[in-house]
Amino acid sequence: MENGKKEVIWTKTAIKDLNKIYEFNIPIFGEEKSFEYIVALANEINLLEEGFIAIGAKYKSKRYPEIEYRKLISSHYLIIYRTKGKKVYINKIFDARQSPKKLKI
Repeated sequence: MENGKKEVIWTKTAIKDLNKIYEFNIPIFGEEKSFEYIVALANEINLLEEGFIAIGAKYKSKRYPEIEYRKLISSHYLIIYRTKGKKVYINKIFDARQSPKKLKI
């Protein structure tokens, strides 16, 4: 991984979140629009892969305050991630229209 590129690793939780977003939006917006939301989220995450890891604001976890998380905002979704060396871990994708109490990270 040269030129500042990072390896993006999706946690099982983040993959599950992405699937939930897709499935939730299909009956509301249709399959095509739901897929567009997923593509928009992926484009934001591509910035992290390109090495722009500081683009997200710091995010303080109540459950794991010792871990330095960051958050990106894409539309009304929060992408919660952390970095370790040349790896970026996508930990959670959260619909910010929900109660913040539901964000379990």
